[in-house]
Amino acid sequence: MSDLGNFLRKFNECFSQGTRFILRAKKFNLVHTTFLRLLFKGNRKSIVLAVFLLLASQVSLSESHRWWSLDYLAQSFAEIALKTEYGVKEKTISKWVGPIAFYYDHQVEDQKLHEYLTGLHLRHLTAITGIAFVPVDKKEKADLIILFTQEKFIRSTLQQYMGRNSMQLVNHLTRNSVCVAHIKTTKGGAIKAARVLIPVDRARSHAKLVSCIVEELTQIMGLLNDADTVYPSIFNDKTYNELLTGLDYILLRIL
Repeated sequence: MSDLGNFLRKFNECFSQGTRFILRAKKFNLVHTTFLRLLFKGNRKSIVLAVFLLLASQVSLSESHRWWSLDYLAQSFAEIALKTEYGVKEKTISKWVGPIAFYYDHQVEDQKLHEYLTGLHLRHLTAITGIAFVPVDKKEKADLIILFTQEKFIRSTLQQYMGRNSMQLVNHLTRNSVCVAHIKTTKGGAIKAARVLIPVDRARSHAKLVSCIVEELTQIMGLLNDADTVYPSIFNDKTYNELLTGLDYILLRIL
């Protein structure tokens, strides 16, 4: 966890100024005004501070814990990155070590819309992690396949993309999830392949098309678990976050 410790120390230095501002601010409209000023500056540090200030303004300062505290960040990272939705895995961080070649597999209409929404988030992930997403014209060349399909094709699609031992994933998707992501890693934790499956009709019926795209594509970066104890986060199924929160941003940066 030395890498985690180093990052958190850097994070603490970077955000110390923003933290002091939040604790002194008595009116959140002052925070929001500062958020806009930082955002319009356009540089990386200003954008990070802007996200921090806005998200912090949504959390009561009287709470016993704050999500930006170092202890809470470390606990959240361990919960999301070192576990899976199916239980504890080996204590190895899963992450990409180079550019990600990706391919869209469309089995439904609205291809332009789906690629537009996905492209927005892929660019967002690149800005946060520095990992580039490179489109390819054949799925055989792809590290990541993003499949837009229908609910009736879930079982056959999972078996096709994830192998014959995918029944657990099928049952999990059917019972608990709207969409699903799956990765394959080396023994050292490097991610070598990933699949994101979005049954569009199912996602739309739950009003979760955007959140499906955001959550599943973020999970295949190496943040594999969902946890009700991590808040505010897109990985918390009991909240209404459809886009990345400040906490999610930091978890991605730690990777």
